[in-house]
Amino acid sequence: MFNSLNKKPLQNSQGNERILPVKNPGPIVAGVIVAIIACSLLYSIVTNPRFEWDVVGIYLISNNVLAGIGWTL
Repeated sequence: MFNSLNKKPLQNSQGNERILPVKNPGPIVAGVIVAIIACSLLYSIVTNPRFEWDVVGIYLISNNVLAGIGWTL
């Protein structure tokens, strides 16, 4: 536990050991869950045959799309 006035770790009643605050595992667990969901979504997108990546490639390098990117940049 921390002392609210000086933010230093408190000492126990004997005075030889420091008592450290308990770390909150919530953000780490949430980050792992989000990473797993993101990886599974990416895997689903890449391996899905209905995306027809050859068609996506044709559209991405078409003259209209490249001209639009050029105007945007």
